[in-house]
Parts: sequence; C-alpha cells; structure tokens
Amino acid sequence: MSDVAPLPERARLFHVGIPKSGTTALQMAASNARDELRRNGVLYPGKVMNQRLPVLGFMGRRWGWTDVPDSKFWHRLMTEIEEERRRRIWFGHEFASEANEEMAKRFADAIGPMCHVVVTLRSPGAILPSAWQQYVKAGVAFSFDEWLEAVIADPPNRKVTKGYHDRNNQGLVVRRWAAAVGADHVTVIVLDKKRPELLFNSFERLLGLPIGLLKAPELGGFASNRGLTVPEVELFLELNRLIRGHDVEWDEFERVVRNGSLRRIMDSRSADEPKPQLPEWAVERASELGTRYAKEIAETGVQVIGDLDLLAERVKPRPEGQDLPTEVPISLAAEAMAGMLSAASWRGAFFGEQDSTSAAREKVMRKAAIDKAARALSIAEVFRFGWKFVTIRLNRIRIAIEKKLGR
Repeated sequence: MSDVAPLPERARLFHVGIPKSGTTALQMAASNARDELRRNGVLYPGKVMNQRLPVLGFMGRRWGWTDVPDSKFWHRLMTEIEEERRRRIWFGHEFASEANEEMAKRFADAIGPMCHVVVTLRSPGAILPSAWQQYVKAGVAFSFDEWLEAVIADPPNRKVTKGYHDRNNQGLVVRRWAAAVGADHVTVIVLDKKRPELLFNSFERLLGLPIGLLKAPELGGFASNRGLTVPEVELFLELNRLIRGHDVEWDEFERVVRNGSLRRIMDSRSADEPKPQLPEWAVERASELGTRYAKEIAETGVQVIGDLDLLAERVKPRPEGQDLPTEVPISLAAEAMAGMLSAASWRGAFFGEQDSTSAAREKVMRKAAIDKAARALSIAEVFRFGWKFVTIRLNRIRIAIEKKLGR
C-alpha cells in the first residue's frame, strides 16, 4: 500500500464500480466528508450522495423502468468539474461499469486527459447473492437458482438481466477501460475481508488524503443496503411475480415498495435469519470465473491494489437439501404491509414524513395523471391528425388535471 502514489494534481478520479464492491460505503463516506475533502484538496462534486443521475443521463440508461435522466445532469456535473482549477476530483457511479467499448471511450473523451479510472472488485462468489437481491429489489421475478443458471452458464443467457453481464465480467470491464484511457490510467482495487481498511486507504492514497480521513458511516439497514434474509427476499420475489403485467409505474414501485416496504423491514428487522447462499455447483463455477478474471486483469498491465487471487475465493455453499420457505413470519409480513401503507399515504416508511400536501406529491400526481391520459391516445389519432393535434390534446388534459388538483 505504501507504494501507491497519489494521482497528479487536478486528476479526475472516475470510480466506475463494479456494484457490490463497497461503492455505497465509499459514496456515503465521500458525501459526508465533502467539506473536509475540499479542505484537503479534493472536490466531490454535487450535493447528493453520488453522481448516479449524471452517469445514467450520459449513458442514456434508465433506472428501474422509468425514463432516462436528462442529459442536463451530466452537463451540470462537468461544468462544476471544469470550474475546479486546483483540486483533484473524485466522482462516478457503478452503472458506468456497464459501459461497452464505445461508451467507455465517450466517457474518457468527455472527462478529458486527466481521467483516471478506478475499478473496485470482489470475488464473483461473494457478489452473486447480493447481485440477485438487487434485481429482486428492482422488481425482477427470477428465483435465485433460475437466475444463477442463466447468468453463470457457459455460455450465459444474456437475455436475463443483461446489465449483470455487462458489469460483472470483471476481466472485460477492466480491459474496456484500459483500452479507453490507457492501462497506466486504470487502478484496480480488490476487496479483502481480512483487510477492511484497504478500500478506504487506497482512495486516500490515490487522492493524496490523510490516512483515516474517510470513515465508514454508521448506517441503518436500508441506507447501507444490507443483504436480505431468505424469508425477506422470497417475500418480495413473490410480490414481484404478483404485480407483473399490471402496468405498475416505476415511481409507484420505488415509493411504495422500495422506499416503503423494503426500507421498513431493512431498518427495523435484525436480519438474523439465513442469507441466500450459492449451491455447490455455483460455488465451483464462481471460483472458475474469478480465476479467469484474475488472469485477464493481470495481463492488462493496470495498477492493482490487493490480491487478484482473492477473486477466485470459494464461498461457503448452501447446505444440501435446504428448502425455500413457503411461509414467512407474521412480524415480517406486518412490517412489510405497514411500510407500504405508510409510503402509500406519503409518510415515508415509518409514518413519520408528513408530506401529504407537499408540492412534491402534487407534482407526482399531476405527472402520473398526464402520463396516463397520454397513453390513452391511440396510434390512429397520431397518424390521422399529427403531432400538432396530440400536443393540443395533451395541453387541454394538463389544464383540466391542474384545475382538478386545485392549481
């Protein structure tokens, strides 16, 4: 570690993930220490926890099944970065790890010659259960074993959660970014559970910060994105199956399920039940993949902090004959329903956010009503009368809705 040299002054450290490799902890530490970072010569741009919206907007990628964020978020980010004349800059988001060769080059060109890419990695065996849970939290309805059989098959089924393949082929991710910015502008950090300080210390050395400045925040289960237990994840998997095909809007799902029900159980339960584990065959396959990734990364010539051999680490397999639950504890079901009811009534997950008359709620209601009316316009109307007619119709709908809402 002591031989890790700081990046040049005014370098732009672009952290591209991958997901489930300490990204949330780093983002929370950076956002909490934003002022202290600035005093120590590092700009962490923006005002929120991370730069997810700018990265998504630049990539033209959706979050959940909502719309692509406006490109203005990226332009605002780059304006703030361009205005910084002295400090090193730290920014990014793990969705950037999905970038293909062309997109990685676009990022490199937009960020400029001072770009230095950091890729944080964990063993596939450790990532797979967490990655599947993230998809369940986002509405996916594949069981764990079904999902595993698709994503780590040889060859994999790329039609199942395509983004997983784009961002978790670790050797390919590193090669893409090395090709885009040059191997001498890429650092790989391999997480080590026996050396938990390695991750934060690596960023501190790269950014020329005092060791110990970055601190892991003490977070609740939802903020820390803790893993779900088997009963918890199976409950939400079944919910996803039930709501499929019913035109649930992402805004509704995120507010009521993710920020209501999920948030409540993740923050209120002790999570002392069994966690999802890989079956034996998947443990073997994950170790094989990790071995391959380590070899491919070593061949790129990028700077590596940590031990690449850890990517092949075997995790403890699921006990043979372990059955999935067909029932869940009453307390779990009650907490999940309470979180939904609270969020549905615009009071957060714990009946504590009294925003039922807020402008935010009215904005969401108005947008949802207008979107619903817009979808009702038939294709025949569009072709027969043209977009001018559609615009007039939508404007009339908007005025009527706003009158109904008392605007």
